[in-house]
Amino acid sequence: MTALATQPLLDAIRTYAEDDLLARVQVPETGREFHLLHRDDEVEIWLIAWSPGASTGFHDHGTATTAFTVLTGSLVEHNWLGGLQIADVGPGDARAHDAGHVHDVRNVGSRPAISLHAYAPRLDAMHHYRFLGDRIDLIGAEPGRP
Repeated sequence: MTALATQPLLDAIRTYAEDDLLARVQVPETGREFHLLHRDDEVEIWLIAWSPGASTGFHDHGTATTAFTVLTGSLVEHNWLGGLQIADVGPGDARAHDAGHVHDVRNVGSRPAISLHAYAPRLDAMHHYRFLGDRIDLIGAEPGRP
């Protein structure tokens, strides 16, 4: 990960995290709920509410560099870096990745979680993968959120 590429996104999510975001969110009973907070030609900022058990599945963010932080609750990030690496992400923790990074983010806890995500350039695609223990296989792609 290049600090030069990810630092502006980390700064952006820290700025947005200072806002009163939790009043804008209602956690769904299952899965995740997305709230677009900001979009311009260079960056998107999303607030995501996670019910217990919610997971993204293994995916990347196309050409976008990404960063996220947890506001409440906790998430577990499964990173594919030629091998599986697992990171616990709690309130105030921030993670950032260069374009093409493959991961699966999960709420494995019994309580809801809320996180804040930034993408630059704007999220143009997501590629989905199947985790096979010693490798990942591309299984599909979708365009970025409108």
